[in-house]
Amino acid sequence: MHVIKVCLAFTFSLWLFSLTAQKQKTSYIEVAAQKGQGVFALLRSYQLLGQSSNIDLFYEINGLQKNTPLTKGKKYYLPLVQIEFDKKSIRSSTKIKDYDLAKEIESYNEDLVKSGLKKKSYKQDFELWVPQFYLDQPNTINLVNQKPTQLKSEFSSKKTTSHIDTIANIAVKSKKITEDKLVSDTKLKDKEDSDTKMTDYDQFAKKVSNKSVDVALFGPNKRNVPIESNKLHNQIFYIVPGHGGPDPGAIAKDVFGDHDICEDEYAYDVSLRLARNLISEGATVYVIVQDKNDGIRDDKYLECDTDEKAMGTYEMPISQKKRLRQGMQYVNQLYLKHKLEGIQNQWMISIHIDSQPEESRQDVFFYYQSESKKSKKKAKKLQEVFSEKYGKYQGRDYNGTVSSRPLFVMRASDPEPVYVELANIRNKKDRERIILPQNRQILADWLMEGFLK
Repeated sequence: MHVIKVCLAFTFSLWLFSLTAQKQKTSYIEVAAQKGQGVFALLRSYQLLGQSSNIDLFYEINGLQKNTPLTKGKKYYLPLVQIEFDKKSIRSSTKIKDYDLAKEIESYNEDLVKSGLKKKSYKQDFELWVPQFYLDQPNTINLVNQKPTQLKSEFSSKKTTSHIDTIANIAVKSKKITEDKLVSDTKLKDKEDSDTKMTDYDQFAKKVSNKSVDVALFGPNKRNVPIESNKLHNQIFYIVPGHGGPDPGAIAKDVFGDHDICEDEYAYDVSLRLARNLISEGATVYVIVQDKNDGIRDDKYLECDTDEKAMGTYEMPISQKKRLRQGMQYVNQLYLKHKLEGIQNQWMISIHIDSQPEESRQDVFFYYQSESKKSKKKAKKLQEVFSEKYGKYQGRDYNGTVSSRPLFVMRASDPEPVYVELANIRNKKDRERIILPQNRQILADWLMEGFLK
């Protein structure tokens, strides 16, 4: 018994020594937790929640058990490494050969300065803050050829002039992208691989006449969509509501503590309203995460549930990484289908609600893909629309930002991506923006206006 105790004590000491040595060797950024801030919120504030591995690493480098609550004012290490800038280049400073990855690191550091999380530019203080995830990437770029994806259709014998025919024997193009960012290594399950519900657009938006379509997903009171114009004809939109299924996202309480306010429900409602708006202007729209029994809801408090499914049919994985890849698999397959049909204007819109300390009020802000001029231009156009509307209807300055962000959905999207954060769910004033159904409709209206310009 004594021998066992000694061995256990020795093993534990070695673990502590190893952890301490790791901290000394790797200069992790240390920050204090704010009031009401958990691990997810803390990582999200530093744009580190896009990779699920960061969560495990956070607990590991801080010597914490999983799900340990954070203490206000106490300092914690982030999976964010401080590296000395050699005054030459980011690649020579970090030993990263991938040019695109180095540009992402540059954009990430610029975003930190803009948001006030880092005081000076790396060119001024010669400090690069690099997410550990980037340093773990392979130093060589892999060219990966994705195998052709074949989706069989029960409608294959019928001719159709729909925008969406059956996807069959489509070879997905090769992409230069680091291994952990690949969508191609996530294979669809056999049931998904042989089902065509995701590709039959006529079953999603049934044409009633030349002036209206019927979309059951929008609910009994909103399913009839009048076609107001053809301004967005030949444009495809893939709307990806944040979270859903097993992951409700951030959760807050109403002021009386009677109702849970789940991020995914409110992001989903705005997503449906935006989808309906876009269809009314002639666009083809796919809602990637669907809840068939919700529809557009004109209620303040939206019931939290976990029955959302990918394309309305497929179970969503518990793993965040698998869930994100599942969604982007559908987006990119459909994108290629339409691209082969000659449709060039295709957009992926990811809609979220942020979770920051409750005292932090924030306006709607946007992210774009750093390598895409179209993505950046559209994000700025959306910001301009919101700035104009705030001045006209709110009577105050609009403080929403637009910047690049190295998120998986932004890197993996073949359509031009735009990422939208609607509000801070923990801030009382921000919650009013999303709780009131008329406000959710206004958000959707202004977003659509940005795509009409």
